[in-house]
Amino acid sequence: MNEHTFKILEFGKVIDKIKGKCLTPFGAENVLSIKPLFVKKEIEQKLKQVSELKDIINFGTPFPLYRTEDCRFAINQSKVADLFIDPKDMLAILHLIKHCNDLYQYNKDDRENFPLIAELLASLRAFPELKEEIERAIDVDGEIKDNASKKLRSIRSELGASKQKITQKLEQMLAKQKKQPGWQDDVVTIRNDRYVIGVPTNKYQAEMGILHDRSQTGATFFIEPKESVELNNRIHMLYQEERIEIIRILKALTKEIGSRSESILQNIDILGQLDCIHACASFSNEIQGNAPKILDEPQFNLMKSKHPLLMVQFADKSQVIANDINLDDNRQAILITGPNTGGKTILLKTVGLSVLLAQSGLHISADEKSEVGIFHDIFADIGDEQSIELSLSTFSSHIKNIIEGITGASGTTLILFDEIGAGTDPKEGSALAESVILDCIKKQTKLIVTTHYSQLKTLAMEYPELENASLEFDRATLAPTYKLRLGIPGSSYAVEIAERLGMPKEICEKAVSLLSSGEKSLDKLITSLEEELKTIRADKNELTEKLEKANQLENYYRTQTDHLKREVETEKSKALADTSDFIVSTRREIEHLVAEIRSSQASDESVKAFHRKLKESEAELKNRVSKPKKKKEIDGTFRIGDTVEIITLNQIGEIDELIGREKAKIKVGNIFTTVDLRNLKKRESASSKPKTKVSFSFSDNDAPTREIHLRGMTVEEALEKLERFIDHALVSGLGQIYVIHGKGAGILRRMLTEYLRNHKEVASVRLGDFNEGGAGVSVVKLKE
Repeated sequence: MNEHTFKILEFGKVIDKIKGKCLTPFGAENVLSIKPLFVKKEIEQKLKQVSELKDIINFGTPFPLYRTEDCRFAINQSKVADLFIDPKDMLAILHLIKHCNDLYQYNKDDRENFPLIAELLASLRAFPELKEEIERAIDVDGEIKDNASKKLRSIRSELGASKQKITQKLEQMLAKQKKQPGWQDDVVTIRNDRYVIGVPTNKYQAEMGILHDRSQTGATFFIEPKESVELNNRIHMLYQEERIEIIRILKALTKEIGSRSESILQNIDILGQLDCIHACASFSNEIQGNAPKILDEPQFNLMKSKHPLLMVQFADKSQVIANDINLDDNRQAILITGPNTGGKTILLKTVGLSVLLAQSGLHISADEKSEVGIFHDIFADIGDEQSIELSLSTFSSHIKNIIEGITGASGTTLILFDEIGAGTDPKEGSALAESVILDCIKKQTKLIVTTHYSQLKTLAMEYPELENASLEFDRATLAPTYKLRLGIPGSSYAVEIAERLGMPKEICEKAVSLLSSGEKSLDKLITSLEEELKTIRADKNELTEKLEKANQLENYYRTQTDHLKREVETEKSKALADTSDFIVSTRREIEHLVAEIRSSQASDESVKAFHRKLKESEAELKNRVSKPKKKKEIDGTFRIGDTVEIITLNQIGEIDELIGREKAKIKVGNIFTTVDLRNLKKRESASSKPKTKVSFSFSDNDAPTREIHLRGMTVEEALEKLERFIDHALVSGLGQIYVIHGKGAGILRRMLTEYLRNHKEVASVRLGDFNEGGAGVSVVKLKE
């Protein structure tokens, strides 16, 4: 793929946005190396890595990534003998080691939900001994600690005592001199690393000591009294000893770092990968991205696709229009027509950029059901690329790009041409455009082109591989809607737009009269098709909504039915267990009576007791294993229009139709379902039912609980139990509840979080604080 394509499709701008989300220089370098891949498994692995980290960001405990300095130069320096690392750089290496250790420890015992990220985390090396050694030697400001070694502690202890001793000595000398007239300076200071005192210039005498400096005004000389020379010499020697010991300590630490340098650099490489993936996942969140399914064939099906840079630009993501577009075995090329500023160029860029991002292992701003195949080359000629440097006109520049695109094009090439054949005589430009399109179809190249040429609109009738498309235009407002319509060509609306912008009416009318009858007929046909398509689309949306509601009700009924089946099975099991226990107990008693009869040689009383027990057991057993109950009789008073309750589903509906003598068709909301009449109970209709004031009260024993435990349940079980619990909480007047689901980033936790965020009675949901149970608990605030 050439650089021209990357530039035109603004791939570099997306990379810059992702790079801006990196927290380390290593991650930024990894982002800059992102490029399209051509092996399916490699692409899928990259996409899955981003998906896993996105789930961690959205549903897991905070991922320990934070800003880290680039200390690779210092690490490489540690490999060189007799060199030592500066304490400030040593501190940066310590920070890096801590960073990698935090990542190494992250969810160490619970990583089954993000195996690819877990693999990277497990590849990190921890250096606890090196960490302790550096921490023992260097403080948070990058200074060497006194306790870095026994010798350093001893040197600094003596140094401190010597400083105090010489200061006291010099202060005593100044105190004596101040009593003499003309003395004002009483400050002990340092010049040339020696402790000195200030002497007025007019009081200075050579025998006072060594002259080191004078003040800027010249009024004071700074001298080192003879009495302090020996102490100053000792302090100077101690400073030298301190520096030698510090260098020795730093060399020792440098050697330890050097022995582990390769492993530390490997850690940096892994940290860079994790930071890069984290940045990609954060970008996916910003553009509401998803991982598309990767296909083997060079084709794509983009559903609800949006331009990622527009998603970044708009805070309200709903302002960005989504479109469905696909090229596959049945549709090799698309010809898009329509007015200027209708969004054709943005659509081309969305398609090209989405394919580039997907092949680079990045999420795209599209529905999760989208599919993208692998193209070995993508070429785009979009916009006005007039070249002053190369002395090329707009037309010449386009032709040069088209030649480059079609040369070597094949079945694994995707070509995007904007305003093909524009910039020259319309007839010749149209003929040239048609020839280029047919050449691409012959080569089985996937192609999307935009044009204003009416002659090209009929081309799709001759070639089934090519399909017309247009971007919707609102004739009432003369404004584009940016919605793609496949199968219908578009009009340019040049005259209408010109009139709306203020062109004199008589000129516009004359322009219409100059159009050929064929052109007018085509425009009328397109307009008619547009109106028909709007109607069809509205009907489709209504049907989709009804189907969705029907599916929701079907799922609810299935859940309720499964729940009832489980309850029946539970009752059966309990009854069988009770009967089994009774039989075992009775058998033991009978055996005991038989033993008594034998031992007492069958006395009358023993025999009577035996028969009594047999009759009692027989009666009890008949009572336990009762005959099947008769079917509930059908209420023959049901009529069409009656308000009824579906007993097993706890739903209120209306009888729409009586089916035979045993069933009825019930309308629940906008949904119809067939129910056995035995499962119905009459209810008063809403209009005739008197208003009743309902109140609730709870005893101390029935005090409402704020916690619900869902660990170990399936998603269906947990959602069903949670729904009932929320209802109970609302009735009880609870403002906040705690949902205990366990830690991790698993399916249960994710589904519960999504369910709660979309629940109409939930105001907010967050993970628990440390004292509330942490990531194993969701704290849910209910609406008032």
